[in-house]
Amino acid sequence: MSNLKIKIFTVLLAYSTCCLSQNNKLRIEAYPFESKSGIKVDAELGSFLVSEDRSLNESRSIELKFVRFKSTNPNPGNPIVYLAGGPGGSGISTAQGPRFELFMAMREIADVIAFDQRGTGLSNHVPQCKTKAEFSLEEPGEWETYVSKMSEAAKKCLSFWKDEGVQVGGYTTTENANDLEALRKVINAPKINLWGISYGSHLAFDFINRYENSVDKVVLAGLEGPNHTIKLPKYNQNYLKHLDAKIKLDLTAVKAYPNLLLLMEEVLSNLDEKPVQAEMLDPRSGKTIKIGISKLDVQLVTSYFLTKNPENAVKLPYLYHQMKSGDFSGVARMVSGIKSFAGRIQLMPLAMDAASGVSKKRWKQIKKQSEKSLLGRTTNFPFPDISLGLEIPNLGNSFRKNPVSAIPALFFSGTLDGRTYIESAKELKKGFKNAQHIIIDGAGHDMFMCTPRVKQLMLDFFSDKVISSELIKISIPKFIMPN
Repeated sequence: MSNLKIKIFTVLLAYSTCCLSQNNKLRIEAYPFESKSGIKVDAELGSFLVSEDRSLNESRSIELKFVRFKSTNPNPGNPIVYLAGGPGGSGISTAQGPRFELFMAMREIADVIAFDQRGTGLSNHVPQCKTKAEFSLEEPGEWETYVSKMSEAAKKCLSFWKDEGVQVGGYTTTENANDLEALRKVINAPKINLWGISYGSHLAFDFINRYENSVDKVVLAGLEGPNHTIKLPKYNQNYLKHLDAKIKLDLTAVKAYPNLLLLMEEVLSNLDEKPVQAEMLDPRSGKTIKIGISKLDVQLVTSYFLTKNPENAVKLPYLYHQMKSGDFSGVARMVSGIKSFAGRIQLMPLAMDAASGVSKKRWKQIKKQSEKSLLGRTTNFPFPDISLGLEIPNLGNSFRKNPVSAIPALFFSGTLDGRTYIESAKELKKGFKNAQHIIIDGAGHDMFMCTPRVKQLMLDFFSDKVISSELIKISIPKFIMPN
């Protein structure tokens, strides 16, 4: 073979090897995407392999998937990657829901990627653990009983997953951030824009700490900083004060609920002294069953079901009004729901929150503040208690440092968000010299669709238009009133 032929053959072989390698890393196929409202759009389904636990020399590979909506812009910018909350939410499923409109609108800027993080949606390769914590419906709930049973179930599930070959140490936010960098590289993007909410912001902040040069811009709502996994009870108490202020602006509601905090304090104090039993119709059996209700049960119901969004919050004063009058039928169904579903264990949300943990200084604040908070520390339940004794790596204080960055950022907070708080966003904004903070008075945790102004601000921000911090006021639903 001549030298020329050898050179040509070598070049062709190298090209072939390169292309095969790239194909092994990234697979793209046409994907007919349909929203839950029935709207169809052409998209792409992408998949690539990553190590399940990069700290191990011999880690198994897992496949991560995303849906890409191609940009309508002839000169698109850097891709916009959506990061779902939870932890445990699916980016692809989110794109099918009410935020579909936003995904489509952002195509004016660049390709939009709905990413399923490891352990979620189409990227979930963890077998289901059938073990769950079982709680007596008739017995009033106690913190120690809840935590001990959930911890026992979690340990059994972790053992089950290890036996199934799952490398549970890989389910941390840091590995999630490494996956994002792998995504950026595999789609050959010089930088990516991050768009996320709640836990998605938690992931975004770690990505910025680790891969700042890979980020173009960030749009985040419901901010959860690196050390904010375990929430401060003081912020939840402030939320209740704000809700009370909203009641006082409603001339009808204030007559029925003149002092929300006092009403809640009376109900919770009575339950602390004497838990109750209420009857409800079991929808599965059709029979009447008894539900034990403690102070803790009502605190959990309030934290989980009644403070997330304004459509939940407007039911809160009426529910406490019922209980003060001796009617616990409304809260009984919610307590039943908590006791039925709280014991289910999933690896991704369990491990992510446990690994992020809390600093000693913040934990001391939480315990002290919980003594003066109506809801105690139930917003965090069952963390961090359930984390004790679990073989899940703690990411440590180096992970829990707030980012300091010049990356352009647009932050959104809602005054009726009982999951993530305005105070947290203000703390995080201090580290971003090019950040704007939009406060939406009347918005809850799921705030992206609360007003068309959000979409316009996002489009303007990604288009490099000047954005200023501002207060947006929106109306909330009417408070539920006694008959």
